[in-house]
Amino acid sequence: MSAWLELLPVVLVAAGVLLVPGVAIAWAAGLRGTLALGVAAPLSVTTIAMTAVLAGRMGVPFGPVPVLAATTAGVALALASSGLGRRPWRAGQARPSRRTVRGVTRPAPATVAGVAGAAVGGLCAAAAVVRGVGDPARFPQTFDAVFHLNAVQRALESGNASSLWLGTVAAPERASVFYPAAWHDVVVLVVQASGAPLVAGVTAVSVIVAGVLWPLACTALAAEAFAGRTGTVVAAGVLSAAFGATPFLLLSYGTLWPNALATALLPGILACVLGVWRGGPIARAGAGIDAEVLAGARPVLGLPARKRVRPALVAAGTLPGLVLAHPNAVLSLLFYLTVLGAVAGLVWAARLRVSWRLRWVVAAAGLALLSAEAWLVAASPVFATTRRTSWPARQSLAQAAGEWLLSAPMRTPVPWLAAALVLVGAAAALRRRDHWWLLACHATAGALFVLVAGSDGRLARAVSGPWYDDPFRLAALLGLTAVPLAALGLECVVDAARGRCVERLRLPDGLSHGVLVALAAVLVAGVTGGAYAGANSRVVATWYGGHGLAGPAELALLQRLPRWVPRGQVVAGNPWNGSALASPVAGVPTLFPHLNGDWGTDRDLLAGHLEQAATDPSVCPAVERLHVGFVLDGTVAFWPGDRRQARYAGLSVEGVQGFEPVDSGGRLTLYRVVACEPRGSRPS
Repeated sequence: MSAWLELLPVVLVAAGVLLVPGVAIAWAAGLRGTLALGVAAPLSVTTIAMTAVLAGRMGVPFGPVPVLAATTAGVALALASSGLGRRPWRAGQARPSRRTVRGVTRPAPATVAGVAGAAVGGLCAAAAVVRGVGDPARFPQTFDAVFHLNAVQRALESGNASSLWLGTVAAPERASVFYPAAWHDVVVLVVQASGAPLVAGVTAVSVIVAGVLWPLACTALAAEAFAGRTGTVVAAGVLSAAFGATPFLLLSYGTLWPNALATALLPGILACVLGVWRGGPIARAGAGIDAEVLAGARPVLGLPARKRVRPALVAAGTLPGLVLAHPNAVLSLLFYLTVLGAVAGLVWAARLRVSWRLRWVVAAAGLALLSAEAWLVAASPVFATTRRTSWPARQSLAQAAGEWLLSAPMRTPVPWLAAALVLVGAAAALRRRDHWWLLACHATAGALFVLVAGSDGRLARAVSGPWYDDPFRLAALLGLTAVPLAALGLECVVDAARGRCVERLRLPDGLSHGVLVALAAVLVAGVTGGAYAGANSRVVATWYGGHGLAGPAELALLQRLPRWVPRGQVVAGNPWNGSALASPVAGVPTLFPHLNGDWGTDRDLLAGHLEQAATDPSVCPAVERLHVGFVLDGTVAFWPGDRRQARYAGLSVEGVQGFEPVDSGGRLTLYRVVACEPRGSRPS
């Protein structure tokens, strides 16, 4: 626990990096309350990631100073655009009433309650991450984690964290390769601002993504979806920690940190979109808005057009960050917006007397949009690379459907009570036209997951390209709709039991509906062990628990590398044996910083023939050009038998003339390349 206490300042820095720029810009743009907090992270990510791109193009080292300058510019731009509306706008309220005491504006009760609910859910989620990780200096030894850790280290060393360049980590001879680097940019800033080791920065960001970003975003979405009903907003914040698929799964599996960050941004952005739609067909159909909200709040059923400008501008401002966090999140957002638009169109056509000609025009426009989306997903060159990736189905269609119904996709633990609340909420949404969009989004996302998880057919391959045909990435979308549905379900349960609760528990007669729902949410978190914190910690621990690349002895050797390797020299080694971790663990540059890549002529030559340095005249010139001075050799324990490992057969130098052992640890031995040293230059 002392190690986690030492990490606390780094966690606070990570919270500041991910929230402060966005809060400042959202406030300047005129947003207030839960919505301002919900979109803070998306705006921060846009600011940070775009700063990295611009700094890279201008040759300016990326760091806190450029980000501060970009934040200032963003605030100025937001202030200029805020004149498009007259008053600050709060989530779930059309015309917010200001409560002023001695000239100080107090936040609305829904905002305070929502933040409190997010705090409860956030503590539960953070506890799950802390228990799952175990040691803040620990990192998952997975395929993708190797790239991400090396990319952060490369950005720290070079000062270039641009998404237009970071892909060169696995293609070093190319001048630029795009890779969505927003997550890496955030970690770089945290490490620079806190002075913490790289892995500590990664762990701190994971804690904040799960414990702060996700619950705040869910609270903002609930405030918009349920018109600011206080108890339901609190319930969404508390229950945001109850589902293992979101946000915990991608923080460990893969390990897909960038995709996890992008997924955590989605609810806040969708809340902004709902703010634009308020007063449209969905809101006008809202017979389900309760009397507590309607009392004295008639404008909630319709917003003037000018009141939609600010959330529209802010939503547009979040899109660059979403693209640079992970492009498939943009497709996920487009997917939800399409369903939302379709439901709105159906409600509009059913409730209003519209000519058939206009209906046909709208239907044709919708069909054109769907066709464009289908082309983008299944045939466009944008996702050509990811479409070539294929993961075989791991289960049947029926099993996948059952997992989605139980809110436990990809064998994550079943959150029984939360799953039951989701089903109750789905039934309630079916009865209320203003919530049809939420039910439709949940069902359609579930259908997509079921198809990809349970089928290897052509249709599954065609629609899953942006998600790498990987059901884990689609499973992580569960929480986006499951959380608000569970909150709605809890509200319905409280409504049904309200009279009995007041009578049997001797509660005050005047206890409001919102307070009862909030208390019920806290009770659910308590009886489920902190919103299933124990079960969700096991989800995180699943991929944090292995040592396939480097165990304690191998890691100790990697940490000793700076004693042996002079500055400016590079360490070669089969990356599959753990040598690829030398850079993020010890700051020593490695020849192959990922398990697979487009390495170029010289690196490919050494990968296949370095052991022939004493006999092949083409090897030593390549060694000198690449500044290779050492080799880490050892057996491979990670994915043994993978055919891609044969590419590095020439890096096995044990007992080979021209290679001198200098240190060892576990499966690894460090060798000095003496075959290419001029005579008389060998160190004594």
